[in-house]
Amino acid sequence: MAVTHVHVDNMANMAGYTPKETAELMSRIGAQRGRARPDKIFFSAFMAGCLVSFTSASAVIATASPWFQENAPGLIRMISGLIFPSGIVMILISGSELFTGSNMITGISWMHGRLPLKNLLLHWFLCFWGNMAGALFVMAIIVGYGGVFDNEVFKKQAIANAQAKQIHPQWHQIFLRAIGCNWLVCLSCYLGLQAKDVTSKVAGMWWPIFAFVTMGLEHVVANMFFIPIGIFLGAPGVSALFPPLSGTCLVAVSFAVSSTTTCISWERILSLLMVSITSSRSVLWRRVTCLPSAAAPLLRTAVERAATPAGSFSALPKHLPL
Repeated sequence: MAVTHVHVDNMANMAGYTPKETAELMSRIGAQRGRARPDKIFFSAFMAGCLVSFTSASAVIATASPWFQENAPGLIRMISGLIFPSGIVMILISGSELFTGSNMITGISWMHGRLPLKNLLLHWFLCFWGNMAGALFVMAIIVGYGGVFDNEVFKKQAIANAQAKQIHPQWHQIFLRAIGCNWLVCLSCYLGLQAKDVTSKVAGMWWPIFAFVTMGLEHVVANMFFIPIGIFLGAPGVSALFPPLSGTCLVAVSFAVSSTTTCISWERILSLLMVSITSSRSVLWRRVTCLPSAAAPLLRTAVERAATPAGSFSALPKHLPL
């Protein structure tokens, strides 16, 4: 009786891309987005800011219960954690530009040499201010002047959220919470791109966002809603966005570095280093390897062959959906 063996790698490819393919996919998407027209980037970021604000307003309303805030704060955070991921899901599936996720995606493209530094910085600039514009639009026009928080309970909850994020924690606490937050946001985007079907994308993206909201970490784009709505409703002493912004950029670049090494592997990095050493017939080669200069080309060729990926990215779509 014949036994059919199913390889684990083939089963994984049916469900989603491999880590190496996912990093390559992010790099391609980042190259596309980073070279898009500035007005398109800004409008896409504007829509992402709107979606985050809608979700943030929903989270405020769902958690506005004084009794539960006093007696079951963990339950309140869990409820907020179950609601907030819907915004990230809508953003990634619709292809909108969220600053916290775009830092990682375009950062990988820049590290792969597919995106110039000026395009990277322009993309970050437009994404940040586009997110800000969208968040402020929903905050002021729809939630503020629309009277969504006219109920006194909702108003007090919105003010309490703004004060809890900016007045009570110290600067370094906000900064460190932003690092933890965008670590999980980048992971959410990574898992969303790794999946091939919508159901898997939603499941992969949901739980990292649930974790950061339940922990009370600081998301810079969400704070573009929470802090201004607190100011709009009269919360005193609420102003700063720089601590979560700086923490967000730091961890996004770090996540991009880790994903890049997943994609091109440490052997490839060694190959690039070997090329730089052996390209010049200098004393450095002999001192590092204790071998004659004639051996340099042979070793260089061997390392480059070992660093060449065994598989290709043929499974990736030629025309990316995002």
